[in-house]
Amino acid sequence: MADNNTDVNRQLKVLKRILSATDEQMHDNAFLIENIKEYGITPLAWLQELDNTTTYTENGMIQVPGEFAQFIKCLVDIEVESAIEVGVYRGRSSYFICAVLYRNNPRLRYDMVDIADSLDEYERFREILPCLNKCIPNTSDDLIGKEYDFVFIDADHGYEGAMRDYLNVGRYAKKLVCFHDIYAHEYDSCDGGIVRCWEEVCVLTEHLPKMVFSQFPDRWMGIGVVLNDDNHKAIGADNDYEDIQDKSKQFMKDIEGLDTVYVYGARNDSRRMYDALERIGIDNISLVINDDSENPENVTKYPIAKLENIEEDATVVVCYRDSLVETAMIPLRQYDKINVIIADEKIASFI
Repeated sequence: MADNNTDVNRQLKVLKRILSATDEQMHDNAFLIENIKEYGITPLAWLQELDNTTTYTENGMIQVPGEFAQFIKCLVDIEVESAIEVGVYRGRSSYFICAVLYRNNPRLRYDMVDIADSLDEYERFREILPCLNKCIPNTSDDLIGKEYDFVFIDADHGYEGAMRDYLNVGRYAKKLVCFHDIYAHEYDSCDGGIVRCWEEVCVLTEHLPKMVFSQFPDRWMGIGVVLNDDNHKAIGADNDYEDIQDKSKQFMKDIEGLDTVYVYGARNDSRRMYDALERIGIDNISLVINDDSENPENVTKYPIAKLENIEEDATVVVCYRDSLVETAMIPLRQYDKINVIIADEKIASFI
């Protein structure tokens, strides 16, 4: 059995070292990894087999040291006064993240949200991190629309729960919103889980830069970050998700009963739409091009049709961005008997 008091003393020592570290040290990957390993990681058998230099303890963080260090490094220089972590469990990762942020932000308030109080030694850690604020029991439903500079989402890993946390507080982040376990495919059975949620958030925020920290891409854990490049407004819009859901439902009605569909669009958008239509059970699908330059690479996965060869009364899904739709429609207008459905290019990620 791990000695909790020994672990806490060691972890407090590490966090004091972080709080007093120089900027040079905090940008040094070796320094960060050394302190993360000393702080302690929950003993996961597969991770222990790969690395025996870490302190493994049941009182540690559920993190991969390498990817967590890279994530921490991206937090070193940001200015934040308000932060929230939704889903803190025992708090060991929360205390470390909080220390990194508090080091340069003495006015920080770090809200810790969870449905039950499982925090370890909260009062002892709060002695050196007075910015900690326990908001337990609570969920993001209790904080809908509240703006924070920094949002970290690590609670319910099912799709519905993770997306709800994003919609409640994540999309209102003023600096960055972060997701833990973006490659946790063990939750795929929960309506796509956190993996699906992260993918959809990336589509909703396609205009914003992203960072992904992962030692095991598409296999395990992983941390995804959306950076807000305009600190004067929130990362998302109030109804962006709801609007795309409404458009997706209408699109599903429009294609109901069709067994042959042609997809006409920009390369990535049209291929994403093709995959989505195939996924929902439409059997006969082809990508449409109207000149050889539109798809110069050798595409072996997708059947290709020329626009002039489409039969009458066929349905063509036009999948271009708003600014390109009008131009894309010009060659289609000469075919009077083609049924056209204009689809928002984001829809393919939501059906």
